[in-house]
Amino acid sequence: MYCNILTHKEHPRYRAVKKMAKLLLEFVEADCIYFTESDLESKIGIMSLVISRESEHYYDDVNDHLWKVIQNHTEFVFCFFNRDCIKDELKRGNLFFILNCGETDLIYINDGQKPVMDIKSIKLKRLIKQTKKRYQMWRSEAVTIGRDFKYHHNNDNLLMAFYVLHQQFRYMFINVSWLLTGEWIPHEGIADQQEHVGAFKSSFGNVFDVNIEKEKDALEKMESARKAVQWGEHAEPFDIESADYANEKLQWMKKEVETVFLEKIEKAKEIFNNHGNR
Repeated sequence: MYCNILTHKEHPRYRAVKKMAKLLLEFVEADCIYFTESDLESKIGIMSLVISRESEHYYDDVNDHLWKVIQNHTEFVFCFFNRDCIKDELKRGNLFFILNCGETDLIYINDGQKPVMDIKSIKLKRLIKQTKKRYQMWRSEAVTIGRDFKYHHNNDNLLMAFYVLHQQFRYMFINVSWLLTGEWIPHEGIADQQEHVGAFKSSFGNVFDVNIEKEKDALEKMESARKAVQWGEHAEPFDIESADYANEKLQWMKKEVETVFLEKIEKAKEIFNNHGNR
């Protein structure tokens, strides 16, 4: 059964969203589909699918199953979850579902199924407490690792300085990914992390612009240091200028992630206030 904007043919997104929803349902069994507008001009919006327990594809496998659909429809961002995942993530303070899976975001619900959550049954204070706890956990990981950067930098151990920078970036991307996408990917590569998050917020997709030589060089040096430390691969010489530049980028990103965190908190509070529960 279609809901909300898919019951209003005059809605400007009606045709594109309905066409996409019908295509997805041809390939995967979903309990619900939610749609939210994207902040990116290049994207129509975010399609969040709640995969049915009866589906032959587990929600973690749906990306691989639908790779061709996803590849051919870059005007949408696709997110796949199941009810158990969403239930657990809400307990951990994941705001993605509050912001993207509300009553007015629902565009399809399978017969006999219920929406994925009832916001009136969620305690805002408890939710935000868990959100802050999870956010601080990832941020603390980056801060703890970062304590070694100055030591390695001052002692000209640039291999370890770049490795420490890499690991801080990775934790910052994990943190902002959780806030923006509802999940995080386990990839070690910074390029993979920023590509994933960049589909939701363009500034994080261009932390390191590979079309700018200085930024490409800093990114490659961090990746080289990671592979040297973790895998024992040979690494070319490092330079202190690139390390300083990458560190400047890191400080910028920390501020940007903090801004996103605070914005998501405020948006969630607004939604709860509109439903009369605090």
